[in-house]
Amino acid sequence: MDALEILAMLILVAALIILIYYYFQNNANAVDKVKNYMLSPIPNSEKEQMPGEQVRTVNSLNPNSVGEKIKVRFKDIDMPNFNTDAFSKRVDSFLNEKSDELIRDWELATKKDITALEERCDAAYTNVDELAKKFSEYREKTNERLDNIDKRLKELEEKDKE
Repeated sequence: MDALEILAMLILVAALIILIYYYFQNNANAVDKVKNYMLSPIPNSEKEQMPGEQVRTVNSLNPNSVGEKIKVRFKDIDMPNFNTDAFSKRVDSFLNEKSDELIRDWELATKKDITALEERCDAAYTNVDELAKKFSEYREKTNERLDNIDKRLKELEEKDKE
């Protein structure tokens, strides 16, 4: 992995941590359920089935192991208010406040810039067509004048020879 990929992964991990932090900050019920689940003893005869695994028996020698306590299934946690609205609103308000600076600093194109560029491009296409037409007329007139000059030169040369 190069430095850019590592940086991208660090940014993603940081975003995930921030989302989890806001989730637990806004949902006290979920925090209580996780604490209760972590602190409750696991019965010896309990059988669990995790996705993609076969049915297994919890280790009866060490029923209170940390690994067994940490195995939280999402369906065990009540998440009626699980959303990222608060975080999204903060990000949107930040972007709205700083949008002009971001556009200027990163030299981003706006709809206004693109519209102006399209108008200039259309005008250039129109001017190119007009210029091509004028050039062809000029070329025809110039070729006629050159032919006329050639004809007059030949006449002068013939008079000179005589």
